[in-house]
Amino acid sequence: MTDTETSLRGPLLRRLGVTSLLMSALWLTACAPALDWREMRPPEADGLVARFPCKPDTASRMVPVPGLGGPQRVQMLVCQHEGTSWSLAYLRVADVRQVGVAMEGLQQALRENVQAAAVLVAPDRRATEAAPTPVAVPRMTPQPAARGLAFVTERPDGLGRPMPMRVNAWHFAHGLTVFQATVWQPAERPALESGEDVATTFLRGFQFPE
Repeated sequence: MTDTETSLRGPLLRRLGVTSLLMSALWLTACAPALDWREMRPPEADGLVARFPCKPDTASRMVPVPGLGGPQRVQMLVCQHEGTSWSLAYLRVADVRQVGVAMEGLQQALRENVQAAAVLVAPDRRATEAAPTPVAVPRMTPQPAARGLAFVTERPDGLGRPMPMRVNAWHFAHGLTVFQATVWQPAERPALESGEDVATTFLRGFQFPE
């Protein structure tokens, strides 16, 4: 890890909570030698089936989620390949009324994180956000706050130079468990050999058992 990466990691962790922890993991996870899509069932995730293109690192931490008061136990899976990072974060709330609150909180934290990445390049940089899109995870629990988000931003590369990034995220729920699936990828490398977008492949790979 370079001195530049080290200097960036601390302020992000202090400022942004759960998504900062994810972002730090995205930047620092070792790269896999090649994409190797595999099906997984994350623990304590209501039976969710997920597909990751590389073996993810896992973590469980108590972190603040906007709107939920004190720290929440958030579980995370993160993997990285050639500058593209795939992550899944999820938490269980105590009451059905908190499901939408948690989803909105994760979305707020993601927006702040995406903007913080741009500001690290230059104080006047701004990320752009596309209109939200529907989320369709088979057998998910319908929620008004379930939506897909997409951003174009920048973050510093290993030498501190601006690196254009595309960020895609899905927020969905099953019962009392709330999920955030996120892909950060360099804007100049949107697809791999098959021509299929790696964010689309990841986000469409989620489903709950019948």
